[in-house]
Amino acid sequence: MAAKRIAVILGAHGEAETGGFVENYRVSLHTLQRASELIAVPVPLQHFISFSASLRKKITGKTAGSPQNPLTRRQSSELQKLLDQRSQAAFPELSFEVMAAFSASAPSVETALEKRHGYDGLIVVPMAPVDNALICGLLCRHLAETCSPAELARTRVIGRLWTDDALHRVCLDHLFGQADLPPATRKERNALMLLFHGTLVEDRNGAPPSFHTGQAETASFARRLTALIEADPRNPWGTVMTAYLNHDVGGRWSSPSFEEASRMVAAQGKRRLSLFAAGYFSDGNETVGRERYCSALEPEMRAETIPCLNDSPRFISFLADRVEAAARQILVFS
Repeated sequence: MAAKRIAVILGAHGEAETGGFVENYRVSLHTLQRASELIAVPVPLQHFISFSASLRKKITGKTAGSPQNPLTRRQSSELQKLLDQRSQAAFPELSFEVMAAFSASAPSVETALEKRHGYDGLIVVPMAPVDNALICGLLCRHLAETCSPAELARTRVIGRLWTDDALHRVCLDHLFGQADLPPATRKERNALMLLFHGTLVEDRNGAPPSFHTGQAETASFARRLTALIEADPRNPWGTVMTAYLNHDVGGRWSSPSFEEASRMVAAQGKRRLSLFAAGYFSDGNETVGRERYCSALEPEMRAETIPCLNDSPRFISFLADRVEAAARQILVFS
């Protein structure tokens, strides 16, 4: 009997891979176009914001692109290798084909989904730990509009990762497995800042957003990770705090912002600050280089960025576990 072919799509946000004006403009515009499906952003304003942001990068001489897309492709490649190994050993009835796709850059998630025909199953993995309307909401709506009932029965979208104890363990092992951790003997002078993507809390009129932002889920994820880190005997940080990477447009955003939290840490006289973007599965424009802001606030404080989970073996193994579980569901229910 031929193996069942399962398509696996890692769907990341996607960012410009170069500092080129045209590429950055297109990625920014595509991001705003998707956001405008939930938030009213006039078309002229979309183009103005995209033009201004891309021009600013050009003027400041920023030539390097974001590492996010290459990292997502590496995640895809490593996941493919691991699934191939496991299939040969334990699941010969399954054959996986993993591909990376993006919401704001090419190849698009929609293009990847169009290639699902001919497969016995489809598994979509949104590459963010917290579900919201802009990630899973738009994706699931697209699937509902383009898939037949039979195709939907053979489709799984992996979600609710922020509640998964296995992911929590991956995050802790990743943190405590870093080669250059602060000395635990000076614990009271060390701080860890967990970074999460901020969400709109109130619009300009003081009303809550009309769409699912993922605010409650993000806060729950942050509390859980903080409690686990503080209780772990490996913990070298006397202070573990949450900060949000906000865009500060359209109303009031999550608090404390990264800038507010950084000023608090500097005022407390900390001498070692570790930054870890727990709300992201791969490094990108929003996560890299943040330590420079902290060091400028307090030159006597050593600030460092711990990489995202990226393509670390523990994280890839976690993804493989979730993909295999979803594949078994497809086989049973289809």
